[in-house]
Amino acid sequence: MTTIAAPLELLRSTLAGRPALPALSAPAYARAHRTYEAHSDQRGLLATWLADAVTGALPGPGARTVLSVGPGDGSVDAPLAQTRVPGRGPLRWVVAEPDAVVGERCRARLAEVVAPGGSVVLHAGPFATVADAVGPELVDVVLAVHSLYYVPDLAAAVAAAADRLAPGGSLVVLLAPLEALCLLTEAVDPGSHRWWSDDLPAALAAAGLHGTTVRLAGRLDTTACFDPASSTGREVLDFLVGADCGDLDDAARGVLLDAVAAIGTRDGDRWTVPHPVDAVVATRV
Repeated sequence: MTTIAAPLELLRSTLAGRPALPALSAPAYARAHRTYEAHSDQRGLLATWLADAVTGALPGPGARTVLSVGPGDGSVDAPLAQTRVPGRGPLRWVVAEPDAVVGERCRARLAEVVAPGGSVVLHAGPFATVADAVGPELVDVVLAVHSLYYVPDLAAAVAAAADRLAPGGSLVVLLAPLEALCLLTEAVDPGSHRWWSDDLPAALAAAGLHGTTVRLAGRLDTTACFDPASSTGREVLDFLVGADCGDLDDAARGVLLDAVAAIGTRDGDRWTVPHPVDAVVATRV
């Protein structure tokens, strides 16, 4: 692996002055996301960590409530709810998902695993308007798994999450650090709106919360990205940079792939790159 600074600078200069890459359509985004996740071991790592963290944040036999921010189709939330320790009280799971279609899928998945005695509420809208569905209800856990990149104001979102916490409640966040992969994303689209875990401590402190952070050191298989005929490789690359790379000419695509290779490790015919995530549990100071 070589330093990323020079390949990133070459990538920035190559793309400078060109039209921005087109955004992925909703179906293309969902498809690329599934492919990307399938080529990373991060999902398994965060699932294990979440099961321990959320179980610890929901002690005792009483009924408990989780508010999940942007959980998509429930592919993380439903297995997490299913890890509930036997003998614990019923779960109420509030889903704030802007995409109504995938939100309904999440609701249905959760409904199968929180019963008996549990319930699921879907707010088909952003976290900022979740009161439309649940009023001022307080919750035991606010859960945000790779979703805070998309809020317009991180400090405001964290403050709103803190205001939702019942006494003793926890905000559980998984957010990528501004490391090699995210630096590459920003090099392709420096104007893109994304928050990284490096921005989180100040927002937590302003909301009166203190976070404990663990870094989960995942790896992403980028082998298919180097095959120009691979649709899988294109989807991994599209999700990695957050845009449709189909409009890149061969030269620009080559520079992008050189930057991917610069952060990668080769083992035989396989390429992988670091795919870390910072896992944070925050409680009131």
